[in-house]
Amino acid sequence: MCTETCASPARAHASKETTGETNSGTPGRASIAPVTPTKSAPVRVDATTRSVYRHIDKKTYLDWGLTSDWSVEGPRKRRRTTTEAETEAEANENANGEAKANGEARDGESVDVNAASEGYGEMTEGSIERLFNLLREVSTADLDSPLPVRTPEKGRSNADAWAGLDLGPDSTFIDVGSGYGKVVFHAALSAKVAKAVGIEYVPSRAQKASEVQAELLSGARPFMTDEARELVSPPRCVLEQGDATTRGPLNYTHIYMYDRVFNKKTLELLARQLNRSKFQVLVTYQRVELWRRLGLRNFEHVHSFTMRTTGGQNFKAYVCVRANA
Repeated sequence: MCTETCASPARAHASKETTGETNSGTPGRASIAPVTPTKSAPVRVDATTRSVYRHIDKKTYLDWGLTSDWSVEGPRKRRRTTTEAETEAEANENANGEAKANGEARDGESVDVNAASEGYGEMTEGSIERLFNLLREVSTADLDSPLPVRTPEKGRSNADAWAGLDLGPDSTFIDVGSGYGKVVFHAALSAKVAKAVGIEYVPSRAQKASEVQAELLSGARPFMTDEARELVSPPRCVLEQGDATTRGPLNYTHIYMYDRVFNKKTLELLARQLNRSKFQVLVTYQRVELWRRLGLRNFEHVHSFTMRTTGGQNFKAYVCVRANA
């Protein structure tokens, strides 16, 4: 079983980062940013989006054996065979380092040793909806750190300088390492973005995502309304198979990457791509200090957010904004 969502051919996980995180991601700032709790009031995920998740779960279950439908209520747990437990231990060691293989969590994160493996790394629909709710209002949200000061272009106001920050119908969205396409379809259906794109390196996953899209558009799925089919239709919703590190600038307003298991070389290449990209918001699972060491410039960390995987593990997502448009 593959244990990572791939953006490039490189597969080995980067070394675990141990540097403490400050509120702004810059030296000299005080405390670690608080993390949005996962045990909050249940979120409402619309019926069509939930049905899309269920459809993908049924189609891909044999690939890695987990579903997402517990996401609002809490994780389902199941007994694991000895083989499954050994496979998970090996995957955790390869992906996250020796400490995690021994059941230890990275700072600020929890590992449910009784839950099944997280597979290649899918977040639950509830976590994604909570994240999107934040991104819809990020320009006015109560963030861990204030938005950096932007100098507006001549003739534009300060408000204009942050235009396009909130996720919505005028936004463009890309998921780097999009797997079976759940987050891409979620952005298209829930946020109704102008364009939703997913790029996945692993051909089998990309193929299944394309098959799902074709099935959603076929008219054979009663949960897909005319509006829903329009929202997930090309060219508005596009799923690609390829290497994100060679794709060129990622010129989308919102970039989402479940990059926790990307290796250091992949992250270095992505940092170069991001420096050439015109984005507004970046959601990453890597610490800000690591991105700075890899050469990523002109961005600020403004919020930390706890996300939950379908394997019952909690990971921090870091919401960053481009400092200057």
